[in-house]
Amino acid sequence: TETRYLRGVRDFIFNSQTTRASVEALIGPAARSVVAVPAGDRWTDLPTEQAIASRALGPGPLRVIAVGNVIARKGFHTLIDGLAMLPREGWRLSICGRLDAEPAYARRLQARIDQLGLAGQISLAGGLGDAALAAALGAGDVLAVPSSYEGYGIVYVEGMGFGLPALAGAAGVAGEIITNGLDGWLVPPEDPAAIAAALGPLLTDRDRLREMSLAARRRFAAHPTWDQSMARIRGFLASD
Repeated sequence: TETRYLRGVRDFIFNSQTTRASVEALIGPAARSVVAVPAGDRWTDLPTEQAIASRALGPGPLRVIAVGNVIARKGFHTLIDGLAMLPREGWRLSICGRLDAEPAYARRLQARIDQLGLAGQISLAGGLGDAALAAALGAGDVLAVPSSYEGYGIVYVEGMGFGLPALAGAAGVAGEIITNGLDGWLVPPEDPAAIAAALGPLLTDRDRLREMSLAARRRFAAHPTWDQSMARIRGFLASD
């Protein structure tokens, strides 16, 4: 059904090169198309590079922030299992996202936290408004959403604006946003050991965290803004 529909479309506006490739694998080259990537610049009061560097070198455990509706596709269960492999005194995790999108999954997630004895280290914060979410991102060290698939992943770009290296699932479009080992990590889906291997060194190597945090901020600065992406779409539509 999707293929038949797509074959009747004349013009395409894609949100990523990955989406373009997926569509063209079904129908062949799109005659008229443009890629206009989503942006992450909805917050303007972002920390400075100096503040990002100071935060990375500060005391305390590694503060991991996960953002997204609490659904199985986001891979939060894998994130929890991966962090559970690391020394408990070295990290904290806050999962910020609605708990009513897949209630049964949210319950299983809480049960897993309790089973591992991690209730004191992992919080299910629920859905947050913009101000509260910005505060959470500003207080974090790493953004981790190891999804099995993301059509784009705006949250990775938004987190980079706060200087958070992003840990993402390798499937989907995340590779267009994250440079593995430089400003974040791309891990295989359902692989807790890969998450532990990525985040474990940061528990003691804060210089490495600082380098990756500043690299994430530079990646954000190089990303198109919403104004730029929408101007690209308007130019495409006007060119017909």
